Amino acid sequence: MEIGSEDWCTAMSVVLAEVELPEVQATVEQRIGDGNGGPVVAYRLVIDGGRAHLEPATERFDDVDGDDGNDDSVVVMSQSRTTAEAVRRGELGALAALQAGLIKVSGDVRVLIAAAEALAVVDAALGAALAHGDGNGAADGRTGVPPDDAGDDGG
Repeated sequence: MEIGSEDWCTAMSVVLAEVELPEVQATVEQRIGDGNGGPVVAYRLVIDGGRAHLEPATERFDDVDGDDGNDDSVVVMSQSRTTAEAVRRGELGALAALQAGLIKVSGDVRVLIAAAEALAVVDAALGAALAHGDGNGAADGRTGVPPDDAGDDGG
């Protein structure tokens, strides 16, 4: 299954259907690209009413840093595959990656703060599913990162 595809999002949503979350609303779009203007994998995590699901992004992007065209209620997190893999493996902290500009965030960051507890629960549930081979195997880790075939330099 391709990360971000409708089938992958459906499989991960089945996992998330078993998880109870705090009553918050958040939509977080993940964009993972090769850092060289290549194709971007994009999908959304939607949290609402104590439940969460994943869905493919409605638009496709040619560049991870492309114009998002979203309103501020959608938080977009853009990063290279190299950065996403380093965070997934624990070699780089997400906060350090943000501070270094390796993960770019657009939209209302207050949404992330308000949904922090729910996002942690989602991360744990998806991490467990991916580690057990659901939804494209353990190589994808918690971030659902596709393999880095492009030899990206991380930027």
